[in-house]
Amino acid sequence: MSWKTIVKRSLATALCLALLGGFSSLTWAKKNTAEKNAITHSQPTESTESVKAIDINQSNKVSINNATAEELAQKLNGIGKQKAKAIVEYREKYGAFNTIENILEVQGIGPAFLEKNKNKLML
Repeated sequence: MSWKTIVKRSLATALCLALLGGFSSLTWAKKNTAEKNAITHSQPTESTESVKAIDINQSNKVSINNATAEELAQKLNGIGKQKAKAIVEYREKYGAFNTIENILEVQGIGPAFLEKNKNKLML
């Protein structure tokens, strides 16, 4: 067999393999995309009732890093306008609270206040 014949057959074989490889890649990509879509569509979504419950829970909470003194006084138990104002002043002077427990650093705020309001506080 001549050298030219070997090269031609090798090139023909390589071309066939490249074409077949391209088709198999395309087939794999289509199959993979179809499976991905099937998985995405089969996953359950949150019901509107659970979303409403989350919204209600969030509306009962107050951010100690963003709320005004009036909001703090209205939404929290055992706190008046003066203590709420002290929280805001502390926040303005020292920056945002890193944890909810840091509110204990505000003068006039003690563990009993934190215990009563822990479920209402967020950062």
